[in-house]
This record gives sequence, C-alpha cells and structure tokens, in this order.
Amino acid sequence: MQLKNSTDYALRIVCYLAAQERMVSTSELSQKLNISANYIPKIAKKLKNAKIITACEGTNGGYMLAKQPENISLMEIISCVEETIAINRCLEKDRFCSRNLEDSCKIHKVLLSLQNTCSNKLESVKVSDVIHPGKDEYFGRFYVVLKLNLEKKSYECIYSHIQDVYEEVRKTESYEEFISRYIEKYVYVSDKKIVHEFLASESLEEGLVDGCVEKDLPYRRVTGKDKDAYIWMEAKKFVDTNKNTAIITLHNEKIVQNAIIKMEQELIKKEQDMAKQYWDMIALLIAVLNHNHLVGIEYQDNISFYTKQVYIQLQKNYPEYGITDEEIASVSHLAPIHDIGKIKVPIEILNKNGKLTREEMNVVKQHPLVGAEMTQRFPEGITTEKLNQYSYEICRHHHERYDGSGYPDGLKGNAIPICAQVVGIVDAYDALINKRPYKRKYEPEEAIQMISKGECGAFSNQLVQCFQEAAKQKTWLSKAE
Repeated sequence: MQLKNSTDYALRIVCYLAAQERMVSTSELSQKLNISANYIPKIAKKLKNAKIITACEGTNGGYMLAKQPENISLMEIISCVEETIAINRCLEKDRFCSRNLEDSCKIHKVLLSLQNTCSNKLESVKVSDVIHPGKDEYFGRFYVVLKLNLEKKSYECIYSHIQDVYEEVRKTESYEEFISRYIEKYVYVSDKKIVHEFLASESLEEGLVDGCVEKDLPYRRVTGKDKDAYIWMEAKKFVDTNKNTAIITLHNEKIVQNAIIKMEQELIKKEQDMAKQYWDMIALLIAVLNHNHLVGIEYQDNISFYTKQVYIQLQKNYPEYGITDEEIASVSHLAPIHDIGKIKVPIEILNKNGKLTREEMNVVKQHPLVGAEMTQRFPEGITTEKLNQYSYEICRHHHERYDGSGYPDGLKGNAIPICAQVVGIVDAYDALINKRPYKRKYEPEEAIQMISKGECGAFSNQLVQCFQEAAKQKTWLSKAE
C-alpha cells in the first residue's frame, strides 16, 4: 500500500480545518498547506461526499468540518480518497489470488495480519489526537511484546511499536542483555532498579501457582532528551512453566487501558447486537414456517420442549458427551427450524393424501440440503459461531439414522451430530402423535413403542433410552395430551 499525494493533501486539509474551527478559504488552504489551489476543490469534493467537510460558495465561502474532530478517524479520510488501502490484491474484496489458494496460503495470512494491524491503527487515531497539544502519546504509544522459551533460554520480539526495539533484539543474544539495554535507554532513572528486578530472568518463575503466574508493574519511561519528562508505563509478565513459555509486554499504561476498555465495550455491544439479530431472524423463519402452514405455534413450543427434555436426560446419563447447559438451550430454541428447507417443497406434495411417488419423495428429501444452505447465510460472529453450527447440523442431518439408512448423506453412528440425533428422534415422535394428510394420529405410548422398535429408523441405544425416560415424565405426558 502506497498512499497517493492526494491522500496526504486530504489528511492535511482535514487537520487544518479541525485546528482552525472556522470556515477556511481555498486560497488560505493553498498558502498554509503548500497545496496547489487547483487540487483543493477536487480533494474537497471527495471529503464532502464522505460527509467529513462541508463547503460554502461565495466571497466568504470555503470549507469547514462537518463533524467533530474526535469523530473522524484517519482511516475515514484515507478511505474516501484511496480506491483501496489493501497492501496486496489478495486482501481486496474480490479476493484475487493467482493460485486460488487464499484460504490456505501462509503469505496471505501474514499479509492479512499486517493489514489488520495497519487498519486498526488508522481507525483508532482520530483527527483530534493529531491537532491537540499534549496528545503526542498517541504516536509515542510504546508497546513491546517479547516471547521467551524458558527451557532453551531464548527470546524473540513478537511486536514493537518502535523499530529500535527490533534492532536491539537483533544486537543482543540474551534476554538479560536486552533488558539491561532497554532499562538503560528508556526507563526513568529512579525506576531502573525495580524494573530490572521485575523483568530479570531469575524472577520470572517466582510465585508460581500450578506452574503459572501473571504479574504487572507500573513504571515511568523517559519521553526524550529531557530525562525529567516521562509517561507512565506498565510491564506485564505471563509465565507458564508447563509450556516453558513466558510473555513480557511493555506498554503505555493510560492509553492501553483506555483502548482495552473501549474495545471491550465495542465488542460486547457488537456481539449483543449480533445475537439479537440472529434470534430475531430465527423468530422470522419460524413465523414464515407458520405462515406457510408447515408448523404451528403449538408445534414450535412442543418441539423445543421435547428437545430440551431428551437433551437434559442425555446430559444426566452420559456426562462423557460433554453436553453443556448452553448447548441444550441453543439447540432447543433452534429445533423448530429443522424443516425450514420445506419452504421450497411444493405445497401440494406436502399436503398430499396417500403415499408419495418416488419422484415426489426425492423432492421432499432435498429439504435438508436446502435448509442447511439457508443457514450458511445466517449472521456470522463470535456469539453466533456455535449457533450457526447447530443450525446447519440440525437442518442437514435430522433425517440421518444411526445405521446409515437416513438421508441426505447416509451418515452412520456418531458421525451424526448429537444435536441432529436429538432433533431427529423428537421430530419422529411429534410426527407420530399428530395427524398428517398421509397418516392417522398415534397415541403417545404407541408412538414411543414404534420408535423404540425402530419403525421410524434406527437411533442409538443411549438416545432411545434417554428418550424413553424423558417421555415418562409428567410434564412430557401433559404436553403430549
């Protein structure tokens, strides 16, 4: 990535307008910033389209900011001038790759990491940070990450905001020598001793609990030639002797803390919004199923209830499955969408009285694939990753059977995800106890016997046992009635 001259001009124009806090003419911008007057209207037009600045014509006209400097990031300015800020074409939206291996290419991963670092930095620095006095710590933000191998007595610099630190690592063979040089060059004179004691290799393994320790130490770093000028820093050490590894970080205390708090708040809000969006979409899908007469409100409640009860029994009887309460809650809420793929099955086939023809049955058997494909368009995020997995597995595999006789993939045994196995047996039960165009309604006890005898396909002995136990409970019986 190499920024154009016009991008440099755009950055300078915005910063100048932010500092002046008034309408500024083209001639003043040209004179003060040493930019050709012919360039300024072209650049201003892009900034105006991005709603970063406003323009006013006339003798007293000119340009001024459209919003506060603290709300304008460097990324925002650059993005409106540059066609792309990707450092390589494989990072652009079209994901161009000459070998079509962007998902496995190690070079792509390295470039992506660098791109993320660059983008995050440009996004975090606001125009107000550039123009306000006393904000130099944003550009002297000192952040060093060292990784030590305790067994081999070796170390490396994983990241440094200042290139000089990388150079020091190259010059010094030992961690002790590097720490001595770092303390001599950067640490405030009265803090040198405590910092050395804290970071010395012999102190790394002090106070271990189960082979691990995490400690931090505030100290002062000199900021220039004036030895009395400093900013507060924090040294952190994370030691794990079980893995023979120690991580040392040295960072600006105030800036990092504020950045971490802000980042955590933004991530929490983003994930909360993502989760809400996800469940709103699930509710919409169930409403669509209801509208198309594929399920009813009572069915939604029943299928969720039955799924939860069988899951609880599995969790109780077979702890080796590792079933969590979160999994039970998620799958139970998602169970009603297992037949979402039937939206694309003609209604005359779904409501046909009597046995389906082979061709019609083949159409019906496509609904797990259709439903699974639909789930792949669900919102993606940290909080929805597991939900997306459950949704996909439920929709695609709820008609698989333990002996491999199911569809669409003919999965066998434990190759069938447990969530799909549970929804599969519950779906079979609910289909039996409710009237369908092609069959009569069976009594709950009769339905349980049919499933236990394998008349609805094979299920694992463990699942059938848990299903039987759940179906004997009073709450289950009252629901079935």
